[in-house]
Amino acid sequence: MALVLIAFSFASGEIAAAQPVQASQNAVPSANIPNINITPRRVILSPRKRSDAVFVFNQGTTPITVDVSLIDNVMLPSGEIVPLTEAKKRGGATATRASAVTSARAGMIVSPSRLLLAPGKGRTVRIQAPLAETGAPAEARTHLTITTVPPPSSGLTAEQAADAAKRGELSFNVQTIFGLSIPVIVRNGAPVAQVSFGDLQLTQEAAQAPARGNVPILIVPINRTGTKSVYGNLEVRAVKGKSAEVIGLARGVGIYTELEQRVVRLTLSRAPRNGESLTVTYYDDEGATSNGKLASGELVVK
Repeated sequence: MALVLIAFSFASGEIAAAQPVQASQNAVPSANIPNINITPRRVILSPRKRSDAVFVFNQGTTPITVDVSLIDNVMLPSGEIVPLTEAKKRGGATATRASAVTSARAGMIVSPSRLLLAPGKGRTVRIQAPLAETGAPAEARTHLTITTVPPPSSGLTAEQAADAAKRGELSFNVQTIFGLSIPVIVRNGAPVAQVSFGDLQLTQEAAQAPARGNVPILIVPINRTGTKSVYGNLEVRAVKGKSAEVIGLARGVGIYTELEQRVVRLTLSRAPRNGESLTVTYYDDEGATSNGKLASGELVVK
């Protein structure tokens, strides 16, 4: 008998799935896949706000147990979120970015460390960071991670294992492990950031099944400088004359302090037409700007 674990992680509102292990013999999929949610999607602490709380909710139909932990991650230019330990093993530019991450784990208290959630029920996790006002503009970060714990009955029974052995078969029990992860930001002083767009590019890519043909993709390089991470929503409007149609939207786009540029590949709802102007706006969702805009740009379709 072998137990195969398939992990999915959610970070900063963006989904990154690990590749599943391929089992070639008698894989038994697990039932009752967990369905959990966590709010808010981001926690920001400072000397004026040293603690906060998040709510973990079981949206599924079966009880689940989850572990609560703090994990340091790094963001790559593609938006991929990678644990620091894995990033350092990759070497090169990825390891260099990992070394630029300032961890906020030291001294941070998270309670409780394990939750038992009944169906349709939730519990609160409290986070506390003992901070001293230094006046220096700086930002540190870690990730509050909620990971499901496989039930004790997830393996094969003795009878099932013995029966498979008699037939000379290798049996697998596929158990899915889910993880929800949100950034916990710790800010001292008054860190700031400046945001702008690089060159916007319009391209096409083959559609994934079951769709056919090509889909329009707008490549949006977002430049960030300063001592603060930024978060917001990207909106693309096709403008011609007095007509303006939203044809692209991406919510929860974050750029962490280890990145000077993140490249977003935004799928558009339709192909832009010749003569249309694509106006791209990056809207702040922290209330850090007076007009709500972090950056804007334009691309004329020819």
